[in-house]
Amino acid sequence: MSQADAEITTANGQHHRSTTRGYPKAARNELSILRLIHAEPMISRIELARQTGLSAALVGGVVGRLVGKGLVVEAGPASTTVGRKPVSLSVRSDSAYLVGVDVGSFLTRVVITDFLGRSICATETETRMAEGRSRVLGRTFETIRKTIQDSRLPDSALKGIGIAHSGVIDSERGVVLSFPRPGQMTEWKSVSLKQLVEQEFGLPVLLDDSTRMMAIAEKFFRKDRKLRDFLFISVSMGIGAALFVDGALYRGPGGFAGEFGHMTVDENGPLCCCGNYGCLEALASGGAIIQSVRTAIQKGVDSKVRDLTMEDLDRISMEIVTRAAAENDGLAGRVLHDAVSHIAVALADVVNLLSPRVIILGGPLFRLAPQLITEPLMRVVKQRAFEKSANEIRLEVSSLGSEAAALGAARLSAEAILESVYLERV
Repeated sequence: MSQADAEITTANGQHHRSTTRGYPKAARNELSILRLIHAEPMISRIELARQTGLSAALVGGVVGRLVGKGLVVEAGPASTTVGRKPVSLSVRSDSAYLVGVDVGSFLTRVVITDFLGRSICATETETRMAEGRSRVLGRTFETIRKTIQDSRLPDSALKGIGIAHSGVIDSERGVVLSFPRPGQMTEWKSVSLKQLVEQEFGLPVLLDDSTRMMAIAEKFFRKDRKLRDFLFISVSMGIGAALFVDGALYRGPGGFAGEFGHMTVDENGPLCCCGNYGCLEALASGGAIIQSVRTAIQKGVDSKVRDLTMEDLDRISMEIVTRAAAENDGLAGRVLHDAVSHIAVALADVVNLLSPRVIILGGPLFRLAPQLITEPLMRVVKQRAFEKSANEIRLEVSSLGSEAAALGAARLSAEAILESVYLERV
């Protein structure tokens, strides 16, 4: 059996052999090669032959048929060091359009992307989680409809929707199992979000954890697309992690790998919303940082944060805390220092366990204050992790912006609907 007939693993960790059973061999080869081209834009026929084990002539024929069906285009010479440059290939960007949605604690972001993941339209609105699930979903649906309308695409061009949510997600069933945030446990317990969105829009929907979606975006939209192994850490209102191994997202047997925020870092620490004591998320997340600053000011501690919020402590945000810290505010600096120390302690354990070569830091904390965070973080990791593992780490702050989770959700959706797009052209 050739590699083209064998199991193909996409970046989201899903496998695609069984979906081609019953197809003629030519169709199996076409679909497998189409997946490889989608996974690696600007790939050449030579590289396709190398990866699939098929002859160059056979690959050329398959590519020719995909071009004829309007699914693949020649995108210019591929990058080589010597000799004649082979022609690179890409899926046609207008073969399908996807909706990516990130339902965040504060903001909901919606993007429309083409089949290559390029954003053509984006909208941002307040989530207002405190108003309850029904209103949050109603506002999310309204934002999706508005973004689709603004894109001016025909309904037939939209092929799928990807949803990123910060709760504990059963991605196989498309269910939010829980959302460990104050006041949200009951609202978001066992919510079949995938089904609700499918009923509303009549499109196939994928649901996954927001950190995984950000990591998928990092894999596909970073400048160094050849990076196949890395650990992604996100710190926002919660804390999460995602691990890429050999180009595929590692989900674990039950699909719940990556709950970095619920590692215990202080046995005598505060109660976490998950029910455990001393979780990293309870001590170092954006929510924990904001609450620590607010409590200290309420107790009389002087801080620039009070002026930056115009005495309204409900307006405290990560942006305000990091701004105050950058202006040498004592309280903000101490709170951030404590949070970074807790993150570094947990990360050192992960480094000892997995020995990752690249760690990418994402989310508002790292995006807003990289100069305040990365150096002390790395210093503590080197103090606590094995010397060889710590010295070989490359620490990066994600260059993707606040739309990363929505872009990752759209990309995940694109992978899922690729087969149906192919079948429309057969």
